[in-house]
Amino acid sequence: MIVRLLFFVLVFAICWIVYRQFTKAIAGKNKTPAKKNKDTQEEAMVKCAHCGTFVPTSHAIYDQHQTPFCCIEHKQEASR
Repeated sequence: MIVRLLFFVLVFAICWIVYRQFTKAIAGKNKTPAKKNKDTQEEAMVKCAHCGTFVPTSHAIYDQHQTPFCCIEHKQEASR
């Protein structure tokens, strides 16, 4: 009877140790720094020459002198 009890305690202890090692390995993989993708990268901002609103450089509209504007209307008003 005691031998069976000790056997089950030993099996439980071994399973518990294996489980803890497995969870530590999984947690270690999750802590690796994530690669930055294009969505999370910061983009430089430029100020609209007409109204002063800041817009990302990829969304800005430029005139022939490379002056940034936030929209086509502001570019057209500045050229008048």
